[in-house]
Amino acid sequence: MKVVFQITSGDADVQLSMLGQLHNLLTQAAIEQTPLDVEVVVHGQAWNLLLPAANPLAEKVRLLQERAVLFIVCANTLRGREMQLTDLLPGISLVPAAIFHLVKRQQEGWAYIRC
Repeated sequence: MKVVFQITSGDADVQLSMLGQLHNLLTQAAIEQTPLDVEVVVHGQAWNLLLPAANPLAEKVRLLQERAVLFIVCANTLRGREMQLTDLLPGISLVPAAIFHLVKRQQEGWAYIRC
C-alpha cells in the first residue's frame, strides 16, 4: 500500500490531527502486516510543521520519521518564505513543486489523503 498525505494548513490542530491519522494508519498496517509506503507533502502555510525550534509537534514528526514516514517540503514554499532546507528538521526531502509531485503520485496509484 502506498499513501501520500497533503497538508497545507499552518493550524496546529489540523497538523496534530494529521499526525494522529498517520499514527493510526501505521499501527493498523503493522497489525495487518501490510507493507506501507507513506509520504507527507508539506506546502503552503504548513511549513511550520517542519521547524526544529519552538515547534510542539517536532518530536511527533521525528517519531513518525523513525517509522519510515517520509516528510517532503515544496521548494516553492521554502523560496516564498526565504528559507532553506537546512532551516527545517533533519531528514526532510525536497521536491520542486508539491502539486506536481502529488499529481505524479496519484497517477502512480498512490492513495491520496488531503488534510
